[in-house]
Amino acid sequence: MTRVDTRDESAIRAKLEESIGPVVATDLHAHLKRDGVFVVAPALSLLECGVAIAMDDATKVEAWVASGGLRRPTPEERAEWLASTDRRWNAIVVQPFVLVQDLVE
Repeated sequence: MTRVDTRDESAIRAKLEESIGPVVATDLHAHLKRDGVFVVAPALSLLECGVAIAMDDATKVEAWVASGGLRRPTPEERAEWLASTDRRWNAIVVQPFVLVQDLVE
């Protein structure tokens, strides 16, 4: 894995952008069990959320959390996703988190 300087936003953005891709529910099981999944609202950019988290931009992240745009899955969602094998999202990994957003079909 390439080391990225956390102060270089353009490098972080490029690295995260190339890593965005679809995942299925089974890909998230371990991350759900360790409470490492965040849901990104459709109105927000998955990439922008990932960049803000990687850059430790607490102001943006806290605002998204406060508005519900960035949130943990509900207990009902977690149970459904753990039981599912075919549910899909776009995802991005920003260690130690996985951010998911519904696929736009």
